[in-house]
Amino acid sequence: MATTDERLRDELAAATIGAGEVRKRGRPRSAGADEAILDAAVDLLAEQGLLALSIEAVAARAGVAKTTVYRRWPNKDELLLDAVGCIKGPLVDPPGESVRGDLLWMLTRTRDGWFKGRFGRLMARLAADGLERPDLYREGRARYVAPRQAVLRRIIRRGIDEGMVRADADPEWVIALLTSPVISAAFTHQEAPSNRQLEFIVDTVLKGVAP
Repeated sequence: MATTDERLRDELAAATIGAGEVRKRGRPRSAGADEAILDAAVDLLAEQGLLALSIEAVAARAGVAKTTVYRRWPNKDELLLDAVGCIKGPLVDPPGESVRGDLLWMLTRTRDGWFKGRFGRLMARLAADGLERPDLYREGRARYVAPRQAVLRRIIRRGIDEGMVRADADPEWVIALLTSPVISAAFTHQEAPSNRQLEFIVDTVLKGVAP
């Protein structure tokens, strides 16, 4: 017959095992919490802007405790930058078949990114709030815009090597000429440029910077 100490030891062991099982069952909810928090941050940022946003509001919208947010992100800035990254999506290289084709492929993705889903509205808010928080806006550009501009820069340099773009053409200005019509249309609430209009932009720019 088990002694009192043995029974207590067995009960403690059973409780420990049970708690471990509960923790294991609870782990998959972490990914769900991350997704809910990021989704809430994106929605609130698009609705209220950066300056009015708070961790408390994000937690309430996501249905989690404020401490749950802080365990994942040390501050509001890091949370918002990660939220922008989720909306922006991963960087994908163009097909590489031709300079014109790759520029058109990149411009099409830019158009779709700004006009489909929440990204365009989100970036409009960030651009406006960037006047008050230029440091955060610069960090956002460094993380998510600069890598894509680097891809465009690589395509333009290939155009120089292949004789399609003159050697003295400034890649930064060529990028601006390509992307500005799309971004301007998004900021001024115009319709998304059509595929034919994107082709016109690429062909006009390439003609202008040809040797």
